[in-house]
Amino acid sequence: MQAFRATGTFPNGRIVQAFTKDIVAADEVDARHRVYSFFGSRHGVNRRFVNIASVAQIEPTESKEAAVISAFRDTHDFSAVVDEEE
Repeated sequence: MQAFRATGTFPNGRIVQAFTKDIVAADEVDARHRVYSFFGSRHGVNRRFVNIASVAQIEPTESKEAAVISAFRDTHDFSAVVDEEE
């Protein structure tokens, strides 16, 4: 599993909301599916309305998302991320 950062937009009521989402996935295709799944379950948005502008692989230590930290806490040192938040 690898860490990815997806950016794009989705309709949220009358506005178009920009997003940046860090996720854990096997590859870029899986990452895109997980982003679609997240917005479908969390916001009720159909896949065709979620516009993903980019999906890039990142170092897990660059992320502050709890799911990414949890997935990589055994193999990476996140103490720098915790220190920045304090």
